[in-house]
Amino acid sequence: MSTKININTKQYHIPDRLTVEQYANAIQFDWDDAKYYPMIVSQLTGAPIAQLRHATKDAMTLAIAFIVKSMNERTETKMINLEDLTFGQWVDLDTWIVMGLDVNFKKIAALLAPEAKWADEVMWAIDRYAGYRTHTYRQYSRLFGLDELADPDEMLQKDRLATARSWYKIIVNLAQNDVLKMDAITREPLKKILNFMALQKEHQLEENQRKLQERRQYDLQRNSR
Repeated sequence: MSTKININTKQYHIPDRLTVEQYANAIQFDWDDAKYYPMIVSQLTGAPIAQLRHATKDAMTLAIAFIVKSMNERTETKMINLEDLTFGQWVDLDTWIVMGLDVNFKKIAALLAPEAKWADEVMWAIDRYAGYRTHTYRQYSRLFGLDELADPDEMLQKDRLATARSWYKIIVNLAQNDVLKMDAITREPLKKILNFMALQKEHQLEENQRKLQERRQYDLQRNSR
């Protein structure tokens, strides 16, 4: 099934459901800028861009409205068990999400829902993952230095490249600077690694507190002389 729209006396079909490939191509463009509408519609209908640039404003607006409607759909699908995520998969997904769906949609789809053909299925899986991701960040809020009610993206989106670099540094640290151990670290279960990191940080905070108390005690003794 598809929706038909007339542009300059010619009829084109707008798919009611987008494939993963179609969706990935469509989100490459800036949807807030109307000058890209002809390219978006051309990607999904096969209509020549030159012809679309001369289409009426109403025709283009209607075409985009139909496309947006199909992109907002969600359909439940088979996806990976999020509780079985490895640390490496988490790092990849977290980095791809922060860097943007527009450049990473197909990679995210291949990891979360490898059997999905339709974009609405992948978006359903992404929504499930987004909820799991937020819950995980809040569950380990002390480890990540977050307020328990904070939105992780508000912190991570500030510097997208910094997020990728930070995860790489963490992997290197866990591998004790041994490149041959890095793959083994990324294959470990996510929660196993996060629990280990949380314990490491707790020990570090306790050590910092002990040193602070010793310093204060030293200062008190010195000042009392």
